[in-house]
Formats: sequence, structure tokens, C-alpha cells
Amino acid sequence: MRVLLVEPNYKNKYPPMGLMKISTYHKMLEDEVRFVKGFDSSIDEEVWDRIYVTTLFTFDFDIAVETINHYKLLVNNINDLFVGGIMASLMPDKIVEATGIERSHILTGLFTDTSVVGDENDINVDELPLDYDILEQIEYKYPAGDNYFAYTTRGCPNHCSFCAVPILEPNFHVTNNIIDQIKAIDEKYGPKQHLLLLDNNVLNTADLTALVDDLCAAGFEHGAKYSDPGTYNIVMMRYRNGDRADFLDKKMATYLEGFKKRIKSAEMLENFLQIVIGAEDVDDYAQYMLDHEEELSPIIEKYRSKTKKARYLDFNQGVDGRKINDENMEQLARLAIRPLRIAFDDIRLKDVYCKAVRTAHRHGIKEISNYILFNYKDKPEDLYERLRVNIELNKELGIQIFSFPMKYSPISETDRTYIGANWCKKSIRAISAILQVTKGVVAAGSSFFYKAFGNNLEEYFELLAMPRELIMFRSYFEENGTTAEWQSLYRELTDEQKNRLMELVSLNVTELRNTPWPDDLKEILKYYLIKYTWKAELSDEKYVQLSLTDDSDVVVED
Repeated sequence: MRVLLVEPNYKNKYPPMGLMKISTYHKMLEDEVRFVKGFDSSIDEEVWDRIYVTTLFTFDFDIAVETINHYKLLVNNINDLFVGGIMASLMPDKIVEATGIERSHILTGLFTDTSVVGDENDINVDELPLDYDILEQIEYKYPAGDNYFAYTTRGCPNHCSFCAVPILEPNFHVTNNIIDQIKAIDEKYGPKQHLLLLDNNVLNTADLTALVDDLCAAGFEHGAKYSDPGTYNIVMMRYRNGDRADFLDKKMATYLEGFKKRIKSAEMLENFLQIVIGAEDVDDYAQYMLDHEEELSPIIEKYRSKTKKARYLDFNQGVDGRKINDENMEQLARLAIRPLRIAFDDIRLKDVYCKAVRTAHRHGIKEISNYILFNYKDKPEDLYERLRVNIELNKELGIQIFSFPMKYSPISETDRTYIGANWCKKSIRAISAILQVTKGVVAAGSSFFYKAFGNNLEEYFELLAMPRELIMFRSYFEENGTTAEWQSLYRELTDEQKNRLMELVSLNVTELRNTPWPDDLKEILKYYLIKYTWKAELSDEKYVQLSLTDDSDVVVED
């Protein structure tokens, strides 16, 4: 068959593991496989025997539906198209309604039974190794693309109300052996530096010691180092294995073109160039390279980088802080974990969380990444307190805790507009503005935190009320006095006026302009129409345009 794999054109850090396993499956059946991200006009005139479209988050519903509706026209029969992934598992009926495909063609949960796509075999696709080669077929580069990706367990026993795992992976169980997974990748694609494990609750594993033993045996023990074999050796390994993937020749040629700059010996350089130039017109590039391996390999080996690099293991979905104790931390500390990820989703779990961090520190963990859910049942002050707790723990223990506030969006919604009962749009926008400046991370330094979020709750709530531009470009507006002007007006307001102000500035700009302004808030409301934009002039100097009102524009040189 001719099989097309499609990922919608949203931005994502990790490659589509489901499609990578499906690619392995169809290549096992000797099918032709092509992977695209988004729309690719080069294949729009082709007809495919089967198309798989993956989905991710529910708030990407519109782009996913647009993608499905586009590709359902490229199969002979709409029943030759299948949709899977997270969003498909969470809202299959909405996809059916929006695309017209049959409910039976929405693949929910894990792809363990190929009969759902009409195939008659006993292959469990979910347990197949990933096909990294399909990532070479697109221009998009996943930030974490060149790592091992694996599971050692599936599911989670907690069944948190905000979480999709109980729907996606309803039963907790141990999956295939991690040593076999890594070995399969090494033999096919060459070794990777880091390992990302996507287990949802690894501490629920019945025999954690055995799992850690396997991970150590796989090369991810504490202090593990990675020796990169380099592109040349990996491609040559694949040539020797009979692999003739089209992109390998291009990868090798590109590598050798850049490598010549490293060669210091004139004699070696001449020999190297003769081999490289001789490859330009050959019919079988791979065989040519194999025929000249004995001459080329010593040159590559002499000048390639052999520096060993630190190797890390990342339980990327986090570990359950409520389950952390000395016994399991003693085991995890045997691994090259960096960072240890612990969620802190509820202020009521403050003592439990702090105990977990101190236990991890006691066993030598010095870098922690912290997921902090907000806009759920929490209050704005709860977010501040959880972030502040991490700052104080950093100072107390001398470690680094990097916090990642994550805005809650219900898994039943198709956009990100949800506002929690204790939040308002303006507060959410303010947190978003702060995090845009920090690139989503609240770093370990106390001075940084207190500047970004305020020295106390009073300053924090003032920041939540502050105009977005004054938050985003704080230094500029503090220096020119605009922030002080706004603060003076804000601090004169009563609590009742502040509440009304937050309601008004939760409107979008157009709505705010078109809404009658109450007399007692007119003066401060004009600050919410400030615009800060760079304008590049012919002289290449930079200017800032401040639009204070509809008819009052001021351009000042920065």
C-alpha cells in the first residue's frame, strides 16, 4: 500500500510517536510510507491507499479538523482515512460531526489491535519501535527530536479530574522492556544522547528497583557519559546493514562537505577530497562509500570530535510528589536524572510537596523542574504562593527549581478561552504577559521572581491589574514614568473600583473602546490602550510608538 502519515501544522516540541510507530508497522508490511506536517502541495495530486492523521491537544481542534477535511479528499474512499491521537480519543464524536468520517475510523486510546484498521495480524503497534527516518521527510525540526522516546509504564492510578490520562490510558501496566527498546533504536538508527520517558506515574511501578537496574544497564546510570559516533559512522553502519534510505546519501554528502574544514594534514585532505569528488557522479553512492571505507574511515576517526558528553534521563511527565519517599528516591538517584520533575498543582499539598523536594535533595538531586497548574480550582494568590515556596526552597537547600506555570484548559473544550471560577480574563492575560517575558519559566533566583511577580501579594495583585504593555516592556515604561503614573492612579482606587476596573479591562481592546467608560475610571483606563511597537526607519534607528488614545499618537526616539 501507499500510506500517508499526517500531523497538523501546530507547533510541538516532541515528534508524533504514534505516527512513528505506525510507520514502523507499515514498513514491516513492505508498504510505501510518506510523512507530512500540515499541508504539502506536492502530494495533493496523489491518491493514497490509506491515510492516518494524528491529533494533539483539544484546543487545536480547528486546525486538526481543517487538516482532516483536506486529506480525506486524497483517498479513494473516506473509509481509508483514520484519525488518532489525544484529541481524537477525548472528543471522537465532535470530530465525526465536523468531518463526516465514520466513528469507527476514530482510533481512540492505544493502537494495540490492527483489526480496527481492517488488517488481519497480531501486531501490537503501540509496542513497536519508533521510525525516526520519517522526521527527515519534513522541514519542521522538533526541539527534542533527536532523543530516545519511550515508555516503561502506561496509565496512572490517580484519575485526577483535570487529566486526560484515565481516558487515554485507563489501566496502569508495565510495557515492553526498556533495554530492548533502546537496543532496537541503536541497531537501526545509532545511539541517542538523552532518554525521555513519558510514563505518567512511574513511581507506581511495582518493582522500581528492577526498572532502575534496566535503565542503568541501558546506559543511563548517574554520571553517565555519551560518546557520539558521529554522522559518518552512523550512516556507514546503516549502509552496511543494507539500508538505502534516500536521505542518507544527502546527509553523508553534507557531513563530508563540512568535515573537510577539520582536516589539518595536507596529504590527508588531498586523499579525502579525491574520494569526495569521486562520489559526485556515481550511480550507487552508498556502495561507493562502502568501497572507500578503508581509506576514508581513518581520516574521519582522526579528526572527528570524541569529547564525551553528559547524558540525561528525563521522566518528562513528572513523578508523583505524594509517592516520593527515601526508598524510591534512593533508586531514582542512581539514574542520570536531569531534571527531576514534580507537580505542585494544589496549595493544600504544600507540606507534601516540600517534603518531596527535601527528600529528593537529601538523595543528591540538585535540579528540579516544577509543573504548576493554575486557572483550575485555585485562586490567583495560590499561584503566587506556590511559586514563592519554590523560591524559598531554592534558598534553603541551595538547589535550582525551575517552575513552569501551566494554564488549565478543560479537556472537553476546543479552545483556550476557559477562565476558572476564581480567575478573570485580565489576571490570566497578566500571567501570560509575565510568562512571555520569562519564556514560560520562573527561574530559581529570588530577585528575578520578586521583580516579575511582586514582593508580596499586594504588589502581585497590582501587577495582575497593570496594563499588558507596562508588564511586557516594564523597564521602558518604568524609566519614562508611565508606570509610576498608572500606579498612582491605581492606588487611589477603592476595592470596589478595582473590581470594576478588572471587569472592564478583561474586555478585548475593541470592546473596551466601544464600552462607555465610567467617570471615576476614565483617567486610568486610557493606560490600557497604550501600544508599544518597534518601527524600523530608513536610518535603521529604532522608534517607539505610544498610542495613548484614539487620536493622540506620540512617536519618541528610543
